[in-house]
Amino acid sequence: MEKQINLTKQILLAAGIIEIAVGLLHFAMPSFAYQTKGFSLLQPNEINFVTLVIFAVGILLVAFGSITILFSRKVESMIEVLYYYVVIKTILWVGRVVLELLYPVNLSMFYVEPFTLVVLPGLIIELLLFVVSVVLIKKIMVAKNV
Repeated sequence: MEKQINLTKQILLAAGIIEIAVGLLHFAMPSFAYQTKGFSLLQPNEINFVTLVIFAVGILLVAFGSITILFSRKVESMIEVLYYYVVIKTILWVGRVVLELLYPVNLSMFYVEPFTLVVLPGLIIELLLFVVSVVLIKKIMVAKNV
């Protein structure tokens, strides 16, 4: 069981670091988006709204990544709460993968075009980290009779 706990800690730490990194990248996204043809057609108040949404997503990713890292350090003592947290995060990432499939990011961003070629594999990796966490935490809970 100790191996499962340590593996869970490592997976959650990796997932949290990825979330924080992606969240921080959101703060550079508007400068790349402003260079696209579509953005030049928007009115200033529309550009402000899109920028606000991008920054808000970045802030949320940094916040949730930080929470994930904090949880990675408390696997044993918060196992039941952690289980619900990773289930919710798994649902969130399933939703994000589905949205990327329905509405792919077909923009040139960070010198990659279409950017969905980078986004979709990253989303799937993040989703898999949380799916594996759900399975590992459930096994730990069963072993501890929680």
